[in-house]
Amino acid sequence: MTINVLFLCPHNAAKSVAAAAFFARDAKNRGLAVKTSTAGTDPDTHVLPVVRERLETEGLPVDRPSRKVTDQNLSNADVIINIGCKLDALPAPGPVHDWQIPNFSDDPQAAFAALESHTTKLVNQLASRPGTTG
Repeated sequence: MTINVLFLCPHNAAKSVAAAAFFARDAKNRGLAVKTSTAGTDPDTHVLPVVRERLETEGLPVDRPSRKVTDQNLSNADVIINIGCKLDALPAPGPVHDWQIPNFSDDPQAAFAALESHTTKLVNQLASRPGTTG
């Protein structure tokens, strides 16, 4: 069974992009069947340079930004990770997991560390579900 994970952050230019890349890497290493996507409530046109540089340095894909979250994104997701969006106006079909992550503009290293910690925990939680490893 493939698990669809949607990562949301307001601008879809840093936190959701890095989280999706770290999660996909860790899920692949654990043999999890997952599909990741990202979106934002007010998307920017470019990935934040510090995020792009870090992901490219690690050989991780840089998800294309500028995706505004849609009802379809939300309804297709089995797991929704919200990193700072206000979702009151959007219909979330299931539980939304809210992550508190430092701002990249304040402390990029703390933001990366927090994202990697959260994604590792998420991978571990999903790996414990029956039928999620291939």
